[in-house]
Amino acid sequence: MSESAIYRPHPEEAANAMLQSESAGVNSEEVWAGLRADRFELVSRGDFVSGILYRPIEIAESTQNDPASPGVPLLLIQHALGGSNLDKSLACAAAWAKRGLAVASIDLPLHGRRASPKLSDRLIDGCRRIASGEELDLDTGALVVEFARQSTSDLIRTLDALSAIDGVDANRIGYMGFGLGAIVGSYLLAHDPRPCAAVFVLRADSLADKRGPDELDAVTYLEKAGIWADGIGEARRLLFVAPEGPVKSTEENLDALFKAAPEPKELHRFAPETPDLPKQTLQRIEDFLSQALKF
Repeated sequence: MSESAIYRPHPEEAANAMLQSESAGVNSEEVWAGLRADRFELVSRGDFVSGILYRPIEIAESTQNDPASPGVPLLLIQHALGGSNLDKSLACAAAWAKRGLAVASIDLPLHGRRASPKLSDRLIDGCRRIASGEELDLDTGALVVEFARQSTSDLIRTLDALSAIDGVDANRIGYMGFGLGAIVGSYLLAHDPRPCAAVFVLRADSLADKRGPDELDAVTYLEKAGIWADGIGEARRLLFVAPEGPVKSTEENLDALFKAAPEPKELHRFAPETPDLPKQTLQRIEDFLSQALKF
């Protein structure tokens, strides 16, 4: 993995995620019932990264009793701007986990358990100002760039740590990101060959009028993401999910993102009447992931 403007790893020990089982109340949504929830924490560039891992209870228990049991695929799914690893939007993956998929998510820098009273609001404001084409002051600009660097390292080291867990098939790794999670997902794919499939759920914040400087632009990194998945023998597959919209600038940005992505790739559009993804769209994502990750 070569370094870049947003990937500058620190020399540190191999990433390790110590799992700590959570009670049933870790997530108030009933959709996660029947799944084992494990909190984990790892170190990335000297920062503590908090996350959660969901697995079917019977799979988690069988792995403990028999580490040689067949591994399940892993889906790393990331929240939008201002969200967390317990974001309600991530609940769509609960049904997939019950089919035999390990689902994990981390708090991106300055989000969730990693939030800072001093810096989180500034980061969110800076991301939104970039999207609207405004210039940033030097301190905010540096904060946004550091967020991108930290996020890239966090995602890579999370895959390092979770791939080493008994019962996880390191050759079947997928990624799914909402909004900001889709943008940082492009950073991951440009620097790590392991995800063999990725879903980018794009909303207004990730299809805004401006894409920002080249070192933060998802297009820059999607152009570098044409890597063959390690150990799979098949080309990495990408699915873009976006609302239909009449705004010319957002359509132009979606077109730029899609064109930059390597083949094979697909685009699914949905009507933006509600804040939640329609059932048809969720089914399309599930079909895509089940085919790519074989679960």
